Amino acid sequence: MGKLLIMAWRNVWRNWRRTVIAVIAIALGLAFILLYEGMLGGMNESLYGNTVKLQGGHVQVHAPGFREKANRLPLLPLADPGAAVEAALAQPKVVAVAQRIETGGMVSNREGTMPVVITGIEPEQEAPVSLVVENVVQGRWLEGNDEDVLLIGQAMAEQLEVTVGDRVTLVGRATHQQMRRRTMTIVGIYDLGIAELEKSMVYVSLLEAQTLFDLRGQATEVAVHLEQVGQEPPVVERLQTALPGHEVDAWDTLDPSTKQMMEIEAQVMNLFGLIILLIAGVGILNLMLMAVFERTREIGLLAAMGLKRRETVALFCWRG
Repeated sequence: MGKLLIMAWRNVWRNWRRTVIAVIAIALGLAFILLYEGMLGGMNESLYGNTVKLQGGHVQVHAPGFREKANRLPLLPLADPGAAVEAALAQPKVVAVAQRIETGGMVSNREGTMPVVITGIEPEQEAPVSLVVENVVQGRWLEGNDEDVLLIGQAMAEQLEVTVGDRVTLVGRATHQQMRRRTMTIVGIYDLGIAELEKSMVYVSLLEAQTLFDLRGQATEVAVHLEQVGQEPPVVERLQTALPGHEVDAWDTLDPSTKQMMEIEAQVMNLFGLIILLIAGVGILNLMLMAVFERTREIGLLAAMGLKRRETVALFCWRG
């Protein structure tokens, strides 16, 4: 074994140029693969992580019956939202937990009427993880004690021809399918660069939502934000144990279309990764074949000296 290693080491430097080329080819192949994996992970976190933030966190806790009617945004208050918040904060990799109220409604003025999803939030708890707060371009972010004020998207502001300080009418569905109406002052405008989202999402303070929708001191959802996408399963499992009688779901359960899109993208990107690996492998194989074919006489001499086939193969493999 020791003699084979010595022979292999000497053969490495017999043609040092080819050795350097082989090392560079291997290093570049590994570098491209690592760079690709890093870019893929960063892209997924940027794209889907932002989607998760807009949808209300990586994990959501609801009252029984919500999952069945999720598309209709039912106002089912949690029995003890405070206990749900405490249980979520006790989990590892949790960066923020916030109570929410979410329902359907409309925003209108003389220029028109637009259907929207109305979300009542705890501004202080959501500010560190909210994508919206990073993109407020006019006015300000909400505050916890705000009443009769509204945060809307840039596309909605343009369509309704309003700006900060203008007043619009907000109509929302309260419990028992009752409709509540209130005139609100626009306190801020956010710009995500996605017109469809900006037209369909408005935000009020949780205090305002509790008053408007007759849910004083209550919440219909606890949003749990994690460090990154993919950490949801163990958190969901532990919260289901800690919160019996609640529905605990990861974002992909409540939004299967986004999950399906993510899986399709992963398959396509894995195919590109395989192509990169094959290109690097073919280059290295070509160098190895050149090293073998130009030394056929040497291989014959080694065989005549009694070197076994497996030892010859090992010699060339160690030589690289």
